[in-house]
Amino acid sequence: MGIWAHQAFRLFSDRLVEDDEIEWCSKKIDDVAREMFAAIDHDEVLAKPIFYSTWLSKDTRRVTRDDLKTFLAARLKVFYEEELDVPLVIFDQVLDHVLRIDRVLCQPMGHCLLVGDSGAGKTVLSKFVSRINGLQIFQIKVHLRYGIEDLNEDLRSMMPRAQ
Repeated sequence: MGIWAHQAFRLFSDRLVEDDEIEWCSKKIDDVAREMFAAIDHDEVLAKPIFYSTWLSKDTRRVTRDDLKTFLAARLKVFYEEELDVPLVIFDQVLDHVLRIDRVLCQPMGHCLLVGDSGAGKTVLSKFVSRINGLQIFQIKVHLRYGIEDLNEDLRSMMPRAQ
């Protein structure tokens, strides 16, 4: 049942932006779960946050925030020593974003478009999750005169790697 709620949040809530929309969606998921799955302990199964991951075991399991933070802290330490000059801090939104990026990138043909303010951590988190999963990342280097020909060249160089 917990995995059902998790997938419902990923399917619907991940696409919402405003806090009141996310809260409304959460309430609807809880309402449907209480109506359709009457024989379970709703307080335990629907306790927030609901995190599922394959990082702590071979199969997808519910994980606690503390276990996930411990796992990520160890990986982040190595990542920032090798890739970055500044240490990264794990907080609740980082956990949410890391798990979302992981879920998308591990799907067949998985891809995502990350949109947000510069310096918000989109690139760093994408590189971090890719590294944990043994994936390579390709980043377009946009410059002042970057045009359609540059994009076509970037795509030509990347496509053989995307098989």
